[in-house]
Amino acid sequence: MKVIGIMASPRKGGNVDTLVQEVLDGASEAGHQVEKFSLNEMKFSGCQACMFCKKSGRCKQHDDITALMDEMEGADAVVFGSPIYFWQFCSQFRTFIDRMYMFLGSDFKVRLTPGKKAVVITSQGNPDANMFRPVFKEFDMVLKMYGFQIKGEIHLDSGENPSTARMRTDLLKEARSLGMSL
Repeated sequence: MKVIGIMASPRKGGNVDTLVQEVLDGASEAGHQVEKFSLNEMKFSGCQACMFCKKSGRCKQHDDITALMDEMEGADAVVFGSPIYFWQFCSQFRTFIDRMYMFLGSDFKVRLTPGKKAVVITSQGNPDANMFRPVFKEFDMVLKMYGFQIKGEIHLDSGENPSTARMRTDLLKEARSLGMSL
């Protein structure tokens, strides 16, 4: 099984990166092939609304996201990780979500193979764990529309310190276990 991690945080080694890596480590321990992509290190643009993908099934842009979409298409499971900034996912992740539009045909039928597994990782500075629940529910709807089976979610709160996740052994254990269960 192929498992990819999409890490959107600009903080390499921060909370989101730590938890995404822990899920991937668990998947690797279970014998799966894993690979992690850091959106902040990639060169890409937002969707240009050119509709080329509706005719060809592929994005017209030739950038790092186009290559990542190919990887996502071939993956059996995807770990999605983003911090929450200003009541939303970070801009890198929102741009990535927009580019997922290429997987919808002109008839709005999804071109991804249904049944891919998903794990969602977020980190927020706010101590109220439910503060950003609408963001999580909205993304769950996007994933379900694309045919993903959501296997688990970890939403770290009080994560203003980039090393909070490393101190939360309960979440590290949960993340590792999620990876192993894929």
